[in-house]
Amino acid sequence: MNLNQRLKSDGFKTFSEFVHAYISGRYPAYENNEQVEKLLNRIREKGITDPLTGEFSLTFYRNFDAEDMLKDLMNKYVYKKHAKDLVRYCERYLEIFFTKPQLIQSESGHKRAWICDAMRKFGMYYDRKMHNPELKILIEEIIKRFELNKKMRIHDRVWLTDEKFIETMVHKALEIDGDIGVIIKFAFFSGLRGEEIMYAHETPVCDSLTGCNCDKLHIAHKKNGVSIIVLNRIVGQKHSYFTIIPTILWNYFRSITKVTKEERIIAHRMIKSHTNGKVTLMDLRKFHYNILCRSEMGEVGAEVLAGRAKSISAKHYLINELDKMSQQYSKSMLEPYYK
Repeated sequence: MNLNQRLKSDGFKTFSEFVHAYISGRYPAYENNEQVEKLLNRIREKGITDPLTGEFSLTFYRNFDAEDMLKDLMNKYVYKKHAKDLVRYCERYLEIFFTKPQLIQSESGHKRAWICDAMRKFGMYYDRKMHNPELKILIEEIIKRFELNKKMRIHDRVWLTDEKFIETMVHKALEIDGDIGVIIKFAFFSGLRGEEIMYAHETPVCDSLTGCNCDKLHIAHKKNGVSIIVLNRIVGQKHSYFTIIPTILWNYFRSITKVTKEERIIAHRMIKSHTNGKVTLMDLRKFHYNILCRSEMGEVGAEVLAGRAKSISAKHYLINELDKMSQQYSKSMLEPYYK
């Protein structure tokens, strides 16, 4: 292999570019890492080319067009901020992901979840642009080989909780009155995330309850005083299929003038104040999950309400187990906590 061919195979157009990379420590990028070398050979074998030049290059990711990817994702996401965040993660981590993915292993589970999601979306974007699905396969291979998707979720961790502590803290948080108090109560009894709480407040309600696939909320009121709120909201890796809430609380919640990030921040601060800094608004979701896990509903039902079960499980509960589930919810959530 002559010098020009070797330079080209290593992703350099000129000898000067190679010298600059060597001086800055960017070459050799894959030294002593056989796993990465094998993965990058797949790029050559499967015809993954530079999206800008259309030619083979081991450093194809350097010509990543952030604006074009953002424009592509904007057409697919209702929440534009999520699309922008994904593109930012691509800008920051693409080169590390394809050259030294082991460095990502030390990141927190939350950050690795975002990185993996961003890389997957980059693969999908590349497939749409270049009509080549091989990069998506390669990305999944890197994620699995370097175990970048391990221990990312809340139930992969061990939580040490005392039942009396949860009961005491919940009652303190529920003492708060006014509109903020209603938001706090809704957060606890629904178990929804912050943006999902806003979504439940802002989204119109559909009158149809049979086979409707519209984007509105769908409500089913039960005789035992609870309502089933079907959200079907999916943003990135965060799913919310449906939740259960006391019907009276649902009506109060929907009558509030506004539920924005500002109100959530106030609720967060008031909860911290009432619990001497021991509990936050986010903790109410964890308490909701913990209580339901210990109830007759069990972990499977709690996972469905938390949005962490597969959609087929959520559909099963929604179709076949709603009456039983609402009774279990009422016994574990309403009787001890709802006044």
